[in-house]
Amino acid sequence: MRITVEPAPALYIALQKELEAMGKGDRTKEVLRKAIRETAKETKERIHSETKATYTIKTASFKKTDIKVTNPSRGSTGALIEIEGSPLGIRKSYQNKKNGKRKGASAMVKVDGGMKELIIMSGNKQYKAFVATMKTGHEGIFQRVPGERMKKRPGREKIREIMSMSRAKAAEIVYRDKIKADVKEELSYRIHRHMNAVIYGKR
Repeated sequence: MRITVEPAPALYIALQKELEAMGKGDRTKEVLRKAIRETAKETKERIHSETKATYTIKTASFKKTDIKVTNPSRGSTGALIEIEGSPLGIRKSYQNKKNGKRKGASAMVKVDGGMKELIIMSGNKQYKAFVATMKTGHEGIFQRVPGERMKKRPGREKIREIMSMSRAKAAEIVYRDKIKADVKEELSYRIHRHMNAVIYGKR
């Protein structure tokens, strides 16, 4: 996921005109860089906290350091927020329960979603998920794949690990639904705050 934090052209022009009218047009980019840095930092914090509040993703799978912020340089007027990551195994990264004698393994991806048994139907056959440890030592929640046979053991169906969304995808959904609409307003507020500080000499 990549997010660019930068002012709309109209806001940039308005800021420049306001500072030029006060004889301080040379400080336009300084004001912008400060406002953008602060907004990017605040956005990073919100993305992390809101994602953790929405999904049961474990701390080890989504740390604040997984969100990279590239602040504006002297020649730019935008910051870049990046989050990378492949799909995550349910067992390692989301809240889950082992399978029992009667029920398959269960998982809860969304905080308000509840714990659900991981089961699929194919024809009249149920395929319940189960916790297993591979020869490599990797532990995960796995499930048989209906209709797909193992090469070495054609009498048995293949096994696949059950994966869930990556931290990048979870963060993207949270950003879109809960944060995106506020970023422009936050940036505008901080630009005006720093502009007034320059004009009135508050700092």
